[in-house]
Parts: sequence; C-alpha cells; structure tokens
Amino acid sequence: MLRFFLIIIFQIFCIIGVSQQSNSTFSRNFSIFSEERIHQINSNTHSSIKPYLLSNLDSNFVIHQGSWMYRKWNKEFFLQIEKEDYSLIVNPLINLMVGIENNSDKTIWNNTRGIVADGKLGDRFTYYSSFLENQSVFPYYITNEVVGKSAWIIPGQGESRWSPDSTFDYSMASGYFTYKLSKFSVLQFGTGKNFIGDGYRSMILSDNAFNYPYLRIQTKVGIFQYTNFYMEHMDLISNPTEEYTYDKKYMSLHHLSANISDRLNIGIFESIVWENTRTPEFSGFDISYLNPIIFLRPIEYSLNSSDNALMGLNFKFKIIDKSHLYGQFVIDEFSQPALNSGDKWWGNKYAYQIGGKCYDIFGVNNLVFQIENNFARPYTYSHHNSSQNYGHYFQSLAHPLGANFNETLLFVDYKINKWELHYQFLKAKYGAKIKNDPMSYGNDIFMSNTDRPSDYGIEMFQGNKSDLFFSKITMSYLFNPKTNLKFEIGLVNRILEDEYVRNNTNFIFFALKTDLFNTYYDF
Repeated sequence: MLRFFLIIIFQIFCIIGVSQQSNSTFSRNFSIFSEERIHQINSNTHSSIKPYLLSNLDSNFVIHQGSWMYRKWNKEFFLQIEKEDYSLIVNPLINLMVGIENNSDKTIWNNTRGIVADGKLGDRFTYYSSFLENQSVFPYYITNEVVGKSAWIIPGQGESRWSPDSTFDYSMASGYFTYKLSKFSVLQFGTGKNFIGDGYRSMILSDNAFNYPYLRIQTKVGIFQYTNFYMEHMDLISNPTEEYTYDKKYMSLHHLSANISDRLNIGIFESIVWENTRTPEFSGFDISYLNPIIFLRPIEYSLNSSDNALMGLNFKFKIIDKSHLYGQFVIDEFSQPALNSGDKWWGNKYAYQIGGKCYDIFGVNNLVFQIENNFARPYTYSHHNSSQNYGHYFQSLAHPLGANFNETLLFVDYKINKWELHYQFLKAKYGAKIKNDPMSYGNDIFMSNTDRPSDYGIEMFQGNKSDLFFSKITMSYLFNPKTNLKFEIGLVNRILEDEYVRNNTNFIFFALKTDLFNTYYDF
C-alpha cells in the first residue's frame, strides 16, 4: 500500500494548473430527491463521476444544498468544531434491523455501529473517515452467496467471520484526503468506492465491490472534465503463503467528460487491469501505466502486454429540465468481421446500459420514476488469467451479476415532508454455472475464459438458464436530514428459478439507520 502511494503520488506534479472539496453522500435514497438540479438543462455539472466533489457542482446545486444544510447546522451534528482555519464534524452511524424470513420463519437482523468524521484544514485540504462494525444474520439467499465463496465475502462489505448460529461478523473502514491543486484540479487519495455513470448500475465502474485504495485526480476546464483513477484491488482466488498474502492487482482508468451542449453530455473512458507480478526483479505497480493521458492501448502494446483492457463511452441527454436519458457502452474485446459473420464468436465481449429518469411526474412534487436496462455478453470483464479480471474481493467492479445477463429495473420514489416511499422491481435472465461442470459459460468473471466450451456458437444465457425476480418496497420517516437517520419498514420478495430449483424468498424488516451508503442485495 505504501509503495502504491509513493509511486503514483508523483502524478501531483504532472498537473498544470476556495471551496471545501468534500464528497457528496454515496447513497441513492439520500440523493434521489436532491440531485434534480444537477440534471437541469442550464447546469454545467458533469454528473457521471460519483461521489461528486462538491466544489465541482454548479452554483445552483451548491447554494440549494448549502442553504438547506445551513438551516440545520447547529442541531444536525453530534460534535462540531468550526474555526476560521479548520473544522471537525463527528457523527455516529447505526443500522439496527430486525425482520422475519417467512418461508423459513427465520429471524434476520443487523447490528451496525460506527462513526464518521470529516472536516477541513485551511481552504485547500479536507478529510473524511468512517468505520463500521457489523453483526448480521442474513436471509438464506445472501447467506448462501457468502458461504459459497472461500473467503466469506459480504456483498460490498468485505471479509467476515461466521459463527455456528449463522451470524456474520465484519467491519468496514473508509477515508480520504482531498487537496485542491489549482483552480482547475483536485487530488484525492483514500480508501473507498467510486462510480461512473448516471444509472442505478454501472457497466464501467460501480460501488458494488468492497472498498479499495485509490488516487483520483480530477480536472475541470470549461465544458470538459477529465478524471484519472489509479486503484489497487485484491485477487482472493490466489492462494496466500507464508511469504505472500493474497495477490494484488492494479487498475488505471481515464474518463473524459464533455458537455457538448446544454442538453448532451458524452464521456469516453478506458481502463487497464494488470496483476502484481511476483519476480525477483519487480513486484508492484507498473509505472508505465502512470501516463495521465487517455488511450493507453499503445502503451499496452509497447509492453507486449496481455493485460485486461476495456474502453467505451457514456452519455446523458436532457429532454427537459425534469427528464433525461442516459446510457453506457463498454467494449472488452470486439471484432466487426466476426460479428458480421454470425458465428457468435466468444471474443465479441461487450456490455451496454440504457435508461431514463423523470422528476415530478404527473406534476407531483418529489415523485421520481426511473427505468433501466443492463446487458453483458458472456465472458465480458473476464480474462484468461483470473487475477486480471474486472473484479475485487470476489465481486464484480461493474455489475453484481457479472456477465452473460440481461436485466431490467424499475424504480418509483416519492417524498412528502419527512415521509419517503421507495419501490424497486428487477427482472433478470442470466446463464449461471452448471453444477459439477468445470466449464465457464461466461457468467462468473472469476473463472478463466480459456475454460469455455467452444470458440463459436456462444449464446446468451448459455449454461444454467436462470430467471431472477426481485421487488422491494420501503416506507420511512426521516428524523435527521443531515445524516439521513430514518426509521424504515420494508418488504422484499425474491424469486430465483433455474434448471434445478425454484427459490421463493419473502421477508419483512424494521430498521433504524443512518442511510448513507449503498448496499446491493438485489441479486
């Protein structure tokens, strides 16, 4: 980790070139009712990189959010120190939940306690830190997912310990330091998650996986915003030894966003994933990939490299102030002649997303509608070397279903005063692994794609054809707008039907929580 930091920190000096640089809250339920302004036609905000740097949001959003927070300032924080040159804010974090899984009469519960602190030093330097300690008893399908992996990884929340009574014990820490390099550029170094896109999912980079160390350099000039990410990930497939722990791997990702007009934003990206080569001569971050300029393919070829490269684009089109379309297209590997031939070559690996969001529909204030479709061909995000796939901690860095799937999502969100109602519906079809079959059918990105059944005739949903239906409805009362402290009641229904079994899960739950982080149990 220290080596990673020391090697890449020199990028600070490659940037040419006051407000606080804090990040926005990384929770869909927290932001869904406040982000409307950044999607309006007169906004110059680049909305695809999340969490937002608040200093890069346009003044309309900052004033709106700031004035709302300012009115709550003196009574919203557990501990607040505010001086001319520095500040410190500390708040507790909780997620206390109890519920019943009615098909087995199993009691499920969660006990999360934590703390979050953030502040600033001067006009250019800000910091953030959080720590969560958790004990959980999950519904059967989540428990089955966790214990099915050798390291017992909680979705999005890291490695756990498991007791015989099916209780999982796990913790999660995150934090960052942010420094304003110039009028145009901001640097952030920390451990956490990042997200690229305007949808619920991201086919480029999502917050699905566990926290990881990263360096983020973001430059905004005129209609352009350019973001460099350098990340360190863990390959838990590798076998740790007395000399080595789990293998590390690294990613360099560049994203260029342009507000082409008042209505249209287009972003292009590329990413390279490479393994931590263990040799006497070298082990660690390959400085050849520190080039901050987009399009690394020439560098990859000059190194005679077989590293895992992805590229593609995202877009957002504002139809009116209260409605917009968005989408993504990702190429892992692609051959137009092979596509035209109709031979269904395995190497045509790509993914896409298309969606739309409407605010205040039917003239009802704070009634939000969102629909989204996500698709990934078999073997997308995978690699012949499993340590170079597009994953971290046994979890996809893009979509939780991996690849070889087609998913449709629908959301309806409504808020009146301090009451909130959220509804989600998901329908997905995917081709899973076949029991007792060593072949990879393109869904599990952690399997080597050399273990495929053939080079041609690759069909969507090949393998164990599975149909997933997931619906969730929650109603909550908001006690504290700053920390999103709420009391929530919810009902979940999940049906998974494949060629072997049909599982129907229903559970109801009650929770008191500070809803500041996304968790994805809709798989």
